[in-house]
Amino acid sequence: MEDINVLLQALPYLRRYRDKVFVVKVGGEIANTPASLDAFAQDVAMIAQVGIRILVVHGGGPQLDEMMKQLGVMPEKVAGRRITDDKTLEMAKMVFAGSINTDILAALQKHGARPVGLNGLDGEVIMAQKRPPKKVTDPKTGEELEVDFGNVGDVKDVNPALVRTLMENRYVPVISPLAADSEGRVLNINADTIACALASEMQVEKLIILSNTDGVLKDVNDAASRYSYLTISQAEAMIAKGDASGGMVPKLQAVVEALRGGVKRAYLINGLRAHALLKEIFTRGGTGTMLLDDAAEKDYLEKG
Repeated sequence: MEDINVLLQALPYLRRYRDKVFVVKVGGEIANTPASLDAFAQDVAMIAQVGIRILVVHGGGPQLDEMMKQLGVMPEKVAGRRITDDKTLEMAKMVFAGSINTDILAALQKHGARPVGLNGLDGEVIMAQKRPPKKVTDPKTGEELEVDFGNVGDVKDVNPALVRTLMENRYVPVISPLAADSEGRVLNINADTIACALASEMQVEKLIILSNTDGVLKDVNDAASRYSYLTISQAEAMIAKGDASGGMVPKLQAVVEALRGGVKRAYLINGLRAHALLKEIFTRGGTGTMLLDDAAEKDYLEKG
């Protein structure tokens, strides 16, 4: 009966989300852990089989860090953002568009999905521009620094025509975080930023970001201190007060921008927990932190 109850609990969500579009960003930590990657691939394959159109964007920071260390190059980051010099960019191409993308495709294919590997250059899905030097506050010292991020890009324009065509034909696009500017210069782009930009442009039903943390925590050392949900204003207040730090800051900033762009709901969940994606989508109990527009808070509290 327990299995039947699970299926019955999922039924309203299956009806509600059929033919809707979800954007899922999977962090490199998940792709680097065989059991987690396999469970993620199972989840995505099932989501696609029940008629939800799903687009996957992946990162790969841990894998790039590991390759850099093996080659004697120390990764350099400021306020959770990577500095990408010429050598780092060449390694990013190999890791992002090569090994990680291929591993995700193989895992998805194993479970019956129909994956197609892409990067931002394919079909001009993402047009980028080189990030100019920016003033950044060092969270450790409080010092304001002007930082040249090197071969790092920001999203200039989004053209989802290719990924729409693939999803309409029941393929699962898998996009690595590389794009190019108008001069053909390849740039490294934050994967969360790409996922959020695509989600906003396509006005998707759900944006789900899987990483190695249990959502947004009041205390980073206590998983039980997780916020079940945050509004845009609450998330911005956390950033302003310094309650969010490191890599969580750009994540929250990108998600807030996506919500303002028309994404209905966004979720930050721990993809290292088995089948976290299915639990988030098809059950009443969430596994991470949901983010929503302030105006939608009352409706959420009344109806869920």
